[in-house]
Amino acid sequence: MLIRTAIFYILLSIWTIFLGIICIPYLILPNQFLRPAIRIWIKGIFIMLKTVCSINYEIIGMENIPKEPIIVVSKHQSAFETFALYYYLNKSFFIHKKQLFYIPIFGQYLMKSNMVSINRKEKTKAIRKMIFEVKKRLNDGSSIIIFPEGTRKKPGEKANYKSGFVAIYNATKRRLLPVAVNSGLYWPKKDFIMKKGIIKIDIQKPIDSNLSKNEVLNKVKTSIENASNRLLL
Repeated sequence: MLIRTAIFYILLSIWTIFLGIICIPYLILPNQFLRPAIRIWIKGIFIMLKTVCSINYEIIGMENIPKEPIIVVSKHQSAFETFALYYYLNKSFFIHKKQLFYIPIFGQYLMKSNMVSINRKEKTKAIRKMIFEVKKRLNDGSSIIIFPEGTRKKPGEKANYKSGFVAIYNATKRRLLPVAVNSGLYWPKKDFIMKKGIIKIDIQKPIDSNLSKNEVLNKVKTSIENASNRLLL
């Protein structure tokens, strides 16, 4: 798998540069035109994972995705769920560090794709601005994708859920959609070599709005961790 993994990353770089160049005209068009191009890029990644690395995937629980905008709270073990959730959720966005806007080409596409940036140096002011932008996008019909642990975790690693998403939950009065994954088994954290297998993304039933902080934290953690652990069996 070492050679296959190396080939995958080489092809990914070529694919990304190629689409990044031919899609430059999208940067002057309204942002809704860019999403289909991003989905083509992600579809290409899925194809490369399957053909080069023998990594397939399965999405479980698509029927649990509501029609209204929602706050997606997902386990994070690899880059795969970042791609898959954006691909399968209609009109979705992420929160990211403002500094990513400054990366040549990538930053311009990121800015055009209607994501929400946060400048951590501004602290409280940044949080208020971020919540305002998130509410605006949710009201416009988009769903937000959040990784409540803040970083990738190894499969079976002790969970560490941050409470930051609760501020968005309370401010927007939207339901939560927990998502479990096992992607770290095949696209490991801090390990270059991928492994053959089937990545599973398990979308759980939504959690109602207007719960207390402790109650919602417990429900999110229990839902995601129980489902993620089942995927490891």
